[in-house]
Amino acid sequence: MADDDSEAQRIAEDSRLWQHTLHENTMLFQRGNLFLVGQSLFAVAYTTLLASEEHLVAARVLAAFGLVLALTWLFVGHRHRLYYQHVQRRAMQRLPEYAATWASWSGRRRGLSIVLIAYLLPSLATVMWTALLLIT
Repeated sequence: MADDDSEAQRIAEDSRLWQHTLHENTMLFQRGNLFLVGQSLFAVAYTTLLASEEHLVAARVLAAFGLVLALTWLFVGHRHRLYYQHVQRRAMQRLPEYAATWASWSGRRRGLSIVLIAYLLPSLATVMWTALLLIT
């Protein structure tokens, strides 16, 4: 009876860990999408303000906010990636099927999409806003 209870508890814990892994993966991409939409809206507003020379100061202020948003995206993405890797390592320790699938996958660039979302896109936005601040 006690073995059945401990087995049921282990299964429940593994299920929660798997759900947590899925949640963190989903959150990374949802946050990336949210920041990307925000950056796009800032870019549209910036170009709209540039159409008139009388709004040049407002365009610069908007570009500065876009830069801060991009740096925030980079920071949040970095922190989330570190946490996601921690959760993923725990899942690989506790969930043998997940570990076997991950190990048997022949893709050499495992996790590349996470790096793109967490680092490349926010870095490109940072470069864009810095350049726009310098040229206006």
